[in-house]
Amino acid sequence: MQKVGIIGVGKIGGSLLVRLAESGDFDLSASDVHRDQLTVYEKAGVHTTTSNLEVAQRSDLVFVAVKPWDVGSVMGEISPALGPDTGKAVASVAAGVTIANISDRLPPGTAVLRVMPNVCASVGLGSAVVTANEPGREMLGDVVGIFRHVGDVMELPERLFDAATALHGSGPAYVALFADALIQAGVRQGIPRDIARRLVVETIGGTAVLLKDRSAHQVRDEVMTPGGTTAAAFVAMEKAGFVGAIHDGVEAATEQARGLGG
Repeated sequence: MQKVGIIGVGKIGGSLLVRLAESGDFDLSASDVHRDQLTVYEKAGVHTTTSNLEVAQRSDLVFVAVKPWDVGSVMGEISPALGPDTGKAVASVAAGVTIANISDRLPPGTAVLRVMPNVCASVGLGSAVVTANEPGREMLGDVVGIFRHVGDVMELPERLFDAATALHGSGPAYVALFADALIQAGVRQGIPRDIARRLVVETIGGTAVLLKDRSAHQVRDEVMTPGGTTAAAFVAMEKAGFVGAIHDGVEAATEQARGLGG
């Protein structure tokens, strides 16, 4: 049974821990600065502690799921348990913190991986990208397998991680913003709010299923008839700069991600 540790049981770390505990395939350890947040995982058979070093000592693979600005201090704490001769690897899910930045805080030759998931992992429908340094490539398959418990996983060069963070890491918030705007627009046209919400939620869910098998252009063209309501909406949205605003938003988020690791 593989020994997996998770440092930080917030949205991402907690979601991953729940899914791995449900599988029953792992010997799990977890730490968090907030002791009360660990209680629920103890009931699932997870070894819990407030010591990050203890988690690293007990685990073959350690996921660090803390804020970007806390990664450096956590790596300093767990460094004594890591190194090329330990057989252990560490994987960070923090935005913007590079493998080089992490490696500088650990013994030379430590296996290091980066994973960028999103909050949809909490319902098992997340997406994640993963990459590794040369020593970490031996653990790449294990990390991919672990994150498949919470959604789809793809390998991606690290140079594209900031863009991936902006695109899919922040993506659920963009979709939620769009959903809220659609709901408000429906209310403005006289639809009761609860009905508008149901219509929008089901529309987004159904469209996501369609997009699994068809391109975005195909779905768009199937809905839009010449001179119809959808075409009229597209003209109005394009005049308002809808597409340009999305491009600008993803670009701004990418630049912000690049700055987090500094």
